[in-house]
Amino acid sequence: MPRPGATYCKTGTARSQPLPNSNGTMSCAMCHVPEQGFANNELATAIGVGQELFNAIVLGIAVLGCVCGCDSAEELEDWGAKEAQWLGQLLELRHGTPGQDVFLRVLAAIDPKQFGEAFALWVREILKAFGVDAQVAVDGQTHRGSRSRSADRGPVHMVSALCCGDGLVLGQVKTDEKSNEITAIPQLLEMIDLRGALVSMDAMGCQVSIAKLIKQRGGDYLMGLKGNQSTLREETEAVFTSSEQPRSKNVDVASPPVIEKVVSIDKGHGRFETRKVKVLHDFAEWVPASKRWPQMHSLISIESTRDFGQETPAKTETRFYITSRRMTAEQAAAAVRNHWLVENQLHWCLDVSFGQDANQTRTKHAATNLAIVRHFALNLVRNYGGDRYSIPRRRRLCSYYVDYRETLLGMSI
Repeated sequence: MPRPGATYCKTGTARSQPLPNSNGTMSCAMCHVPEQGFANNELATAIGVGQELFNAIVLGIAVLGCVCGCDSAEELEDWGAKEAQWLGQLLELRHGTPGQDVFLRVLAAIDPKQFGEAFALWVREILKAFGVDAQVAVDGQTHRGSRSRSADRGPVHMVSALCCGDGLVLGQVKTDEKSNEITAIPQLLEMIDLRGALVSMDAMGCQVSIAKLIKQRGGDYLMGLKGNQSTLREETEAVFTSSEQPRSKNVDVASPPVIEKVVSIDKGHGRFETRKVKVLHDFAEWVPASKRWPQMHSLISIESTRDFGQETPAKTETRFYITSRRMTAEQAAAAVRNHWLVENQLHWCLDVSFGQDANQTRTKHAATNLAIVRHFALNLVRNYGGDRYSIPRRRRLCSYYVDYRETLLGMSI
């Protein structure tokens, strides 16, 4: 029987008043968090709610607190006590706000896979469609503070997907070690709608099986090419070298494909950087190893020369990429540059603005689930279009001013 005052998501799961977010869907996502966490549901029973609703309340407060600048369970406890009256307008808090022990116990007990799927459900709602030019960058990051030497457990390593255009995190999967990214990437891609997207990743994910999965799900791939695909790398380097040589006048000898080039020069950080981007098409005869890859249409070479001045010798590095999308040199240069937005928009932002590396939460699943909480908060803060403030300033303003917080979250109380 429906409870008075309760609201329901599309699956029919009851909850208290909706948790706020820019599209009113975070509460629906939280309702898909499973009933896990405490023996005999003792804490949930104590406050008179079901276990699933209890989890949703605690996680909802954690996300709201993270939006307002809280980066640890202790900070969440203090912020919740300060904002108890405001939170009471949103949630059923019969016995007050949770303490840090409750936050840690819920975060440690919840299955990260289920919580991650709830996150992906929410993102699919707020991100209506990619569009043909969207790019999704996939990359891994190690949370160094989560290492537990006493338990002989290494740090948490997460593989995440970032929508480069919007700067929104689309999903994440935990791996035990960095070497397991190869198995985690397919799990992550299965959670995301890839239709029309260009999925970019470094050489760790350069695998035929991953390329096939991306194509099957309606996307295109852009992958770094290194020694883990040694034959393809050698043939690619050789065809670029041959294409730079004078063309043979012998009609019996097939000419190598024609190179398309573009050069850019950047100045910054005390150096000049010159990038020569070269693209080849119609190379199958010269690169037999490419036939294993689904619809590979372009090979990309990027030669970067960094000049630090007269006192330091210039450094030159050449990187190779493969892609199933037929690109011009300008498009290839932009796509490769866009991929590294994942470092600035996600990894750097989480480490510097959210204190991720410094956070030493380690119990069971707590570190992994806290990373997902940060992704919720980052998307909420970044998705706000009402000003051009930095992420740290928006978080401070959310903590200081209730009106700003409610506006950013798209709330109406």
